Amino acid sequence: MKMKLYKPAHRKEDINNLINKILLIIIGIIIGIIIIGTLVGLISKKARPGKNLRTVDPSPTEIESLNKNRDTQIAAYTGIETLRIVTAADATNPDDHGSTLILSPWFSYPESNTEFFEELSKKRGLLTGIITSYFSTKTKETLLMTSEDDIKSSILEEINNQMTLGKLEQLYFTDYLFLD
Repeated sequence: MKMKLYKPAHRKEDINNLINKILLIIIGIIIGIIIIGTLVGLISKKARPGKNLRTVDPSPTEIESLNKNRDTQIAAYTGIETLRIVTAADATNPDDHGSTLILSPWFSYPESNTEFFEELSKKRGLLTGIITSYFSTKTKETLLMTSEDDIKSSILEEINNQMTLGKLEQLYFTDYLFLD
């Protein structure tokens, strides 16, 4: 009587094939969940890709390249250092104590107006106070929903109302970061 012997190599191969099939099914399920989740987010319009991204303002040293295409030369006032401002707390959330905003503002003004530069230097504390006051009275959510151009124009208007020897042309932010 002959006995049939099973070769263990076939069994090992079968087990490996089964494991590979199971892993492929799991990978397929994970990819499917990611695709479905992405589609649901986009279709429901709750996903807003890039909503917290901002266009980077030019640095004060790049002001020279801006001057090449202008009739009147502009200069950069960088007398305000980096500010750390705590935003207003969300009244509907008792656990919210405000967020810290890191902000590095600078201004452009007509280069030929040296008297105006002196006024800016003397009113540095006032400029810092206006900027700090603006951001500390708004919640992080309000600031994120408001366009950066609207924020800049509001602050610029308030600052220019306090100036007597000239007007600032533009407000820029080198840094504009929320810390959580």
